[in-house]
Amino acid sequence: MVLFGDHWADGLGAVHVVDRSSIKAGADPAGYFGRLAKNIRTRFPNQPLRLIGFSLGASVALRTAPYLGSQVRWIDLVSAAAPLGLGDYLGGMAGAPVFRLARSNPTLFAGLVRLQFVAARLFPGRLHDALFASAQGADIALSKDAAFKAAMLPILQQSLGAQRATYIGEIALYVQGWEAELREVTHPVTLYQGVADTWSPVAMAKDLARRLPRVEAVHLLEGLSHYSTLREYWQRYFTQPSPIVS
Repeated sequence: MVLFGDHWADGLGAVHVVDRSSIKAGADPAGYFGRLAKNIRTRFPNQPLRLIGFSLGASVALRTAPYLGSQVRWIDLVSAAAPLGLGDYLGGMAGAPVFRLARSNPTLFAGLVRLQFVAARLFPGRLHDALFASAQGADIALSKDAAFKAAMLPILQQSLGAQRATYIGEIALYVQGWEAELREVTHPVTLYQGVADTWSPVAMAKDLARRLPRVEAVHLLEGLSHYSTLREYWQRYFTQPSPIVS
């Protein structure tokens, strides 16, 4: 899941969530990620940046970083979704039908997202429960936590509503073959991966570690899954004084 919007950014201090809604994703990854980098540089013209990519946001961080050059000092990837062409992931990957549909029939995929938006408006609790129906590891308890659920619902509604075009566009760019772009990411990278994750299987983190030029560390977290890894990362590391972009 790619997360967008002010709900995610509230109270993060020096952490900044990049607004991608004004940039049309289209079919040209170089144009999209180049424009995104330009927007980031406009907002932070001189500051060193640490990019954080969660889930499908790992693709955004990795593909934007080369356009920011030496301004990026580090990249953290949390529950990272690797390029599908890196390995045989879809057979055991939660959400695989969505990615197959986005790749084979973009029009039908866009229709599915519109239906999900209707569900998010009319039956938000049911959509949340459906999203976590196959939860594993610590995500099982997390999905039942009232505070987590209250935080997730507006994010889902905004991602599928006001930010729907960007959500669809970024998934379309994700399912393209972009594994060759990994060699352009020369920045230091740290990976944080839950061993119980089925949304972004642990094989993705291991394959990224092999293919990215400069992986400094891979943290494999026993018992944690997709969102519980994000929570663990959040609780440990959000004390950096410099701007962080996700």
